[in-house]
Amino acid sequence: MQIIYKEIDKDLLEKMIAHFGEEDLIRSHIHFEDGSFSLAALCDDVPVGFISIYTEQFTPPLCEHKDVMIAIIEVDENYRRQGIGRGLVTLSEEWALKNGFTQIRAWSSQDKIEAIPMWHKLGYCICPAKIWVEWCKEVVDGYYVVKPLKN
Repeated sequence: MQIIYKEIDKDLLEKMIAHFGEEDLIRSHIHFEDGSFSLAALCDDVPVGFISIYTEQFTPPLCEHKDVMIAIIEVDENYRRQGIGRGLVTLSEEWALKNGFTQIRAWSSQDKIEAIPMWHKLGYCICPAKIWVEWCKEVVDGYYVVKPLKN
């Protein structure tokens, strides 16, 4: 099995939606604007994983700082535990570092705890957190992961 990593464009986005379903979730979390990076993992031209990161400005009093936030990372159940998630994260870290960012982070709901060993192996710190989710109007339990990036 050979995995090819390719930056996501509009055509690849449609393939991802066809393969993974959840069109609204994918469309709302894949970023194409300046300061973002979206990447898919392909096996025989079929998307089997993807990640999207975007620039996030800090709030006052740290307005002059910004980092990149992982908006979404997903790997097809049949391809998990084969290094695809690690590859997606590592390539995103390389992009962030090359573009001058000093840290990368993500938030996940607590139902995704199976990813915690991957985050630990990749050098991320994990912190439990509750966040307000506007679309469902409720507080959701989860965790932040964060990693400083070094030259």
